Amino acid sequence: MKKLIFVSMLGLAAVSAQAQSVYGDVAYQTFDADLATDPAAVRGIVGYQFNPNLAVEGMFGASVRDGKDSSMGITAKAKVDRLAGVYAKSSFKVNDAFELYGRLGYVNYKISATASSGGFSAKVSDSDSDVSYGVGASYYLTPKMSINVDYMDFGDLEGGVAVGLKFSF
Repeated sequence: MKKLIFVSMLGLAAVSAQAQSVYGDVAYQTFDADLATDPAAVRGIVGYQFNPNLAVEGMFGASVRDGKDSSMGITAKAKVDRLAGVYAKSSFKVNDAFELYGRLGYVNYKISATASSGGFSAKVSDSDSDVSYGVGASYYLTPKMSINVDYMDFGDLEGGVAVGLKFSF
């Protein structure tokens, strides 16, 4: 009987250890800024999967494309200088290849904008922190690599759609 309990505990530990993993996610994140061209950033996430349904994540992003618009001789540009956050992620495997997930967390960001007209220009920047959330889906190409699409809301900083790759280690 003791051997059966011991073997059962080893099996449970092996399954638990298998469910725990570190992963990385790199994505192209858009922001809805109501400009002719919206700003975009590259976003990196490092996560730790506690079990098949719960993970904790750290995120960092920086601008790769300025948002731009022109009207009545005034040119405006906006960019996301920094995006950093921490999230709890809940996921649900629909089948071996498809997963749905949601994120809830806290984000800190810095944005800057410039406006110019007739040789004059003005620049402003702001940083803030806010509650952030998102929903998404993953399609697994292999057991350790997936394509992800999600929508993230960053509070006062309008969010948008992100497309990326996730790698599990």
